[in-house]
Amino acid sequence: MSLKQMNSGQKKGRGCADGRPQCKYMSKEDKSSPTVAVESLMLSCTIYAEEQRDVATADMPLAFMQADMIGKVHV
Repeated sequence: MSLKQMNSGQKKGRGCADGRPQCKYMSKEDKSSPTVAVESLMLSCTIYAEEQRDVATADMPLAFMQADMIGKVHV
């Protein structure tokens, strides 16, 4: 575990299961996997229900795995 004090006075801690530091060879943007805002999701669901649209969901196993992709990858 490491503990750091931010400029605002807040304390931030982070750790890794086996004690290794986080990846230093990848940028912060490449490591993130942003999620949809709840408000956007609820608004979309309301619109789809009002318009009586069919909606389907799918799970992409390992879709956010940090690996080099070869060729075109559509998610």
